[in-house]
Amino acid sequence: MISPLEISAALRTVDPKVSDPTPEQIAIISAPLEPAVVIAGAGSGKTETMSARVLWLVANKIVRPDEILGLTFTRKAAGELSIRVRKRLRQLKEAGLLDKDLALDTAITTYHSYAGRILSEHAIRLGIDATSDPLGDAALWQIASDVVRNWPDENFTNESAVSTVIDDVIGLAKLVLEHQVSFESIRKEDEKTLAELQRIGGTSNEEVRKVVRIAQQRIAILPMVEEFLKRRRDDGQLSFDDQMSIAADIAEKFPEACELERAKYKVVLLDEYQDTSQSQVRMLSALFGKGHPVMAVGDPCQAIYTWRGASAGTIGTFAKYFPKNSGQNGAELFNLSITFRNDKKILEIANSISDQIRSTSSVRVDPLRPRDTAGEGEIAYGVFETLDAEAQGIAEYFHKHWFAPERIAIEEDKRTSFAVLVRKRSQISKIESALRERGIPVEVIGVGGLIYVAEVADVLSLMKIVTDPEAGTALMRHLTGPRLALGAKDIAALGAYSRKRAKSGHEDSHSFIAKIAAGNPDSAEADDLFIGSLIDALDEIDQCDKESRALFSEVGFTRLSRFATDLRRLRSRAGGSIVDLITEIENYLNLDLEVSLRDGTRNGRRHLERFLDEASKFSRSGGSISAFIEWLDVTSKKEGGLKSGAPEVRSDVVQLLTVHTAKGAEWDFVAVPGLAEGTFPSTYTNDPDNWITNEKQIPFVLRGDGDELPVFSLAQCTKDSEASKVIKEYAKYCSSIKKQEEIRLGYVAVTRARTHLLCTTSWWREGAKSVDPSELFAHVAHIAENLGGVLLSETSAPEDGARNPIEVNPETGYWPRDPLGNRREAFDAGVDLVQKSQAHGLTLSGDETADSWINDAQALIAEVKIRASSTIEVALPSRISTSTLVALHEDPAALALAIRRPIPRSQDPYSRRGTQFHAWVEKQFGAMTLFDDSALDYFDPIEEDGKLEDLKKAWLASDYAERKPAAIEVPFESVIGGVLVRGRIDAVYETSDGFEVVDWKTGSKQLGESAAIQLAMYRLAWARLKSIDVSKVSAAFHYVPTSITDKRADLLDEAALVALIQSLQ
Repeated sequence: MISPLEISAALRTVDPKVSDPTPEQIAIISAPLEPAVVIAGAGSGKTETMSARVLWLVANKIVRPDEILGLTFTRKAAGELSIRVRKRLRQLKEAGLLDKDLALDTAITTYHSYAGRILSEHAIRLGIDATSDPLGDAALWQIASDVVRNWPDENFTNESAVSTVIDDVIGLAKLVLEHQVSFESIRKEDEKTLAELQRIGGTSNEEVRKVVRIAQQRIAILPMVEEFLKRRRDDGQLSFDDQMSIAADIAEKFPEACELERAKYKVVLLDEYQDTSQSQVRMLSALFGKGHPVMAVGDPCQAIYTWRGASAGTIGTFAKYFPKNSGQNGAELFNLSITFRNDKKILEIANSISDQIRSTSSVRVDPLRPRDTAGEGEIAYGVFETLDAEAQGIAEYFHKHWFAPERIAIEEDKRTSFAVLVRKRSQISKIESALRERGIPVEVIGVGGLIYVAEVADVLSLMKIVTDPEAGTALMRHLTGPRLALGAKDIAALGAYSRKRAKSGHEDSHSFIAKIAAGNPDSAEADDLFIGSLIDALDEIDQCDKESRALFSEVGFTRLSRFATDLRRLRSRAGGSIVDLITEIENYLNLDLEVSLRDGTRNGRRHLERFLDEASKFSRSGGSISAFIEWLDVTSKKEGGLKSGAPEVRSDVVQLLTVHTAKGAEWDFVAVPGLAEGTFPSTYTNDPDNWITNEKQIPFVLRGDGDELPVFSLAQCTKDSEASKVIKEYAKYCSSIKKQEEIRLGYVAVTRARTHLLCTTSWWREGAKSVDPSELFAHVAHIAENLGGVLLSETSAPEDGARNPIEVNPETGYWPRDPLGNRREAFDAGVDLVQKSQAHGLTLSGDETADSWINDAQALIAEVKIRASSTIEVALPSRISTSTLVALHEDPAALALAIRRPIPRSQDPYSRRGTQFHAWVEKQFGAMTLFDDSALDYFDPIEEDGKLEDLKKAWLASDYAERKPAAIEVPFESVIGGVLVRGRIDAVYETSDGFEVVDWKTGSKQLGESAAIQLAMYRLAWARLKSIDVSKVSAAFHYVPTSITDKRADLLDEAALVALIQSLQ
């Protein structure tokens, strides 16, 4: 047998960077072919260990690469593991340890994709149509919404809001599928509880009344859940949960299907096993139980997805579902405890937090140990007075390190990375603003957090005004915002007109002014009943009588009149698509310009584009604008938000995201704010996991993991006071389980940091009472103090009876606020310079910033000349694609005609084949840029096309297939000569002196000079994305059918591209 050390030595002859595995890793790599579980701590090199396990199995001819099945949760993780395994296998070939003819294809994919493949091959056994793509969260919400809103039973009553019932229906449906529970069994358990409470004979206390109310609500909702599931099955519209549940049914009911899978895959590797759900465990144990060589890798300290169906004790029950052969009990247990990520001080924090998790775990979990080369690291911490002060403290700490000379001196993509990990998305806004004030670019990750970004919030609030006449809070945002900037007098006048129009008054306008003048705009803003009528009044502002008109200022009335006209125009677009309305609102608010001025043309539109992407996904499911707004509201309140893959870590922005979203990623600098009691760890007045107080849950006794959960029983109770005590104790027990997950979430948060960890809190948060630091903060503060951590702030605890400083000393300033804010002085100085300057010729100076100003000025001057000319000219659009750029070089006249009178073009078979080929190449590298789990992936069928298959074979035989790309399918936006050029780069590879940009061509005919414009643009775009000199980027067309690579050496530079664009301006 070839040992793991011999394999690493052979690999080093090809790649000197390869290290020897540790003793822990060696034991795992060469483990016997039997069920085993690996406890892999955060950053402990599990991916490298799993790939080394594959190498050992293949090198010793135990299995072929394609006989190994590897499953993980995200396409990104699957892609990374696949690339690493393929690279190491190729290196083993070069080292002579593998046959040269051995195929290197491996079956590494996601759990959902594998379930989808099982379903596609065997669903016919159950008579189920599984040909359509799985539904996403938005589509599921729309179907549930339709069921609830059109429910025919007039006797149905429920105290909850419609959106809550919709959420309940989706949640119950998920659990029914996950745990294979019948509706009748749920109904019987609830009726049993109601009968017990009726036997006791009293409902005099709130605890008992609530349990009765919840049980009755769940029983009332069950028919809706049944209809929700039936409608999807009948229409062949399956969700990922449906697919997983049906795949598990197939595995349990058809042994022949299991035999086929076991014959195909001799060894199975399961990544992130602690996050697997009951359906996944059912499917996998039926397929690969009974002694099959299954190795599960996971970490009970990182089990944070119970709200998605995972069980906190899953990894501890591995041996139950995957026992050894010959009646043996248990499974082999291994630990990976050396972390290759965190510095020493950060590990001290992590181990302190995980102590109580490890002490109660059903499997042995070793504390993390530092690598030999680990640095000391830095822990910074602080208790601030208010939320604003906390946000400023984080921004100040980051500013110091973000703009450190030694960081600025190196290339952007090699600089240190920064992230802020929040427990609640509502924390994002203040921190984002504080960072921006210091000139630090920010990216907010996740749909839930996206709606707190200023430009997205502006669009969303205007969408609400357009579609909902009662959207009072949204209207206030615009009345007092920078565009209208109305004063208190004009708002009060609008209120007076609204009351007069409705012939009923809700609030005296003087009182309304008093609220604002007293520094309490929230109370006025929250008065939706009063404000709501303003939207209708605003619509008829031009028809108001003289008496009402006299109450307005001249400027205020003019602005309101124009705003009313604009609203009517926007409302006329509300019948179209969601994307069209958002685009109209963007244009109306001039957001394109605003965000570009704030963040630059490269990053400015990032958040708006992601918002448009979500809107596009929602509209594809047939959703309306009002439904989209409601769905966003529900999403923003969901625990953990929507499902998403691991974030792409960047070093050119500070990334703001929730801790749940951050799992699987790491940064050099990590801030964890809000470590206050009730925030982190979060506490719940209505525990979302307690089935007796939450109608969205099913009785624990019916769950697949019910043995691990507390039992609720009223059998010993004889009166309602005793029942109340049992209910309270049960709730306390459930809360303790939830708190354990919060501690695990804290562990995940701190282990995302490589070198610097900042933990903060504040005494005063949103409420009227002060809030103590949490036990998580206490862990950090205690260890940081002993290890010489950096104390940023040590504000003393408030005295008893103290009031929130925000109430005592509200923010003051001029109102309406200056829309330019602190930029006013610089802006006025610039205006003054322009007014005093003399006209002179404009010539490019070579300075990028100055030249961009000159280009803009020339464009404005040209626009004025066009308006004054009698000749009708065609203007180049402000946004063009790279193909338009190529057309401009090839035939400017034809392009002008196409712009003037566009003709739609149908997609021919060659174009479709090219699209399919690009998608196929993308999934070879597990890229997530274009597609999520609902799109093409490893097991998805592609329409049979002989020429497409030829293209695949030709590409696999090329050098590019064997190289790991630095990036694939890279979208870009880059401003050239005042025009925004958009495109997508097929692939980028690292070279010895920089990068090579490659564009796949599926045709054999080599393209001419005009096509090279495309490469020139791609080269420049990548150079800008990486902030490197364009000379370090080469570019090539790779003609796949002929395996010819055309590397262009004489591509246009930036100045030539600018000149090309200006030729049609």
